[in-house]
Amino acid sequence: MTGSYDVVILGSGTTAFAAAKTIAASGGRVLMVEQSHLGGTCVNWGCVPSKTLIHQAEVYFAARRGEAFGLNLAAAFPNCGLLMAEKRKAVETVRREHYQKELEANDRIDVLRGHGQFLSPQELQVGAEVVRCERFLIATGGIPRVARIPGLTDVDYLTSYSALHLACFPKSMIILGGGVIALEMGQMFRRFGTAVTILERGERLLKEFDPRLTQVFQEILEEEGVVLRFGVETRRIYREGEESCLVAEVAGEEQIFRAERLMLAVGTAPASVGIGLELAGVQVNEGGFIITDEEMRTTSPGIWAAGDVTGPPLIAPAGAREAEVAAQNMLNPEAHRRITHRHTPMAVFVDPELATVGISPEEAREEGREVVETCFDLDLVAKAHVMGGRRGRMLLVAERGSGRLLGVQLLAPRAADIIHEATLAVRFGLTVFDLAETIHVYPSISDGLRLAALENIRQQALA
Repeated sequence: MTGSYDVVILGSGTTAFAAAKTIAASGGRVLMVEQSHLGGTCVNWGCVPSKTLIHQAEVYFAARRGEAFGLNLAAAFPNCGLLMAEKRKAVETVRREHYQKELEANDRIDVLRGHGQFLSPQELQVGAEVVRCERFLIATGGIPRVARIPGLTDVDYLTSYSALHLACFPKSMIILGGGVIALEMGQMFRRFGTAVTILERGERLLKEFDPRLTQVFQEILEEEGVVLRFGVETRRIYREGEESCLVAEVAGEEQIFRAERLMLAVGTAPASVGIGLELAGVQVNEGGFIITDEEMRTTSPGIWAAGDVTGPPLIAPAGAREAEVAAQNMLNPEAHRRITHRHTPMAVFVDPELATVGISPEEAREEGREVVETCFDLDLVAKAHVMGGRRGRMLLVAERGSGRLLGVQLLAPRAADIIHEATLAVRFGLTVFDLAETIHVYPSISDGLRLAALENIRQQALA
């Protein structure tokens, strides 16, 4: 296959499709090489199945939460067969409606099934076929990282992929790791009745967020029955009867943690192994992530990369935007489109949700900026009480004097939606004065941003 396509893309997930649609809309022809399901990780093993179960866990938990308000709802054990069938239905629907139908409607995008491996910077072998092209985009995504722990292969351990495809919820689970996946999955499993223990090597949860927010969320998790242990150094794992046993050193003492299932949530590894990067002249960093510049070019002329395979922020919308930038540069070498994730929001789908955009107070000071930071309790927002006394906090970081908003962090119901107001403010250089003067719907959680902005202005006036 020679010269048939303007661009060949490895992968068919969110990142790959964003690039393919951009190229096709400009009149180019695209070939995507896919060895598994259309839609990639997000649709098949990540965002869609996990958020489906997380949402239903929140609905299930709400029945018990309402008891304090006179809503005597009984939450029986979930019907796993029906619940898992609905999860599969959500995955299949999104894959069909957002990906398969796009292919069927666009004659400029084709898919070749099989494992792609570079033979040279201009050649890709897929099965018995060799695809030749002047421009390639690597969008192979990431996979759950598996830690090297003695005895791990002796137990039937889970990852974020396999844990979402269990027939039902285990009685007990150990989750190794204290990041986004560990917390999302841990709270979800706990709410469905699993006894969950989260083991974190560090001293706190979610280093991406301010400890004033994560401490409140930690307390919420513990109140729901999740057991959290910090400073855990895993030594070995073994199977004893029906239990997975994890031996660890905690505060200088050996402890053994036991559960029906063990899940690894220790990060994401790039899907960059076995695709012939060395033959293509594409360099990777120490973690195996493909090295790119701000235009998403790799170290090999004619090859670009985007999405999780290039490293953080490891979120689907960021990968999609990187792919669009890469596609524009592929089509027009003089475009020199660039991307920075300074204004890219991210969220953690726990309850209440966590979300962030911009920079932290520490990062602002490292840049030499004088800032005023406001940590605002959700207890001061009327909507929180309307919703039953929901707990949370909002952190605003503003430049002293100008009031320009530099960063926002939220721990609140619907934070993943509310963060977009903050994203626009940070991206376009709005100030706390702009936020404070903007009329917000009342009562709403969003109104907390206005109130926090007013408090920031007050702090600046007193300084």
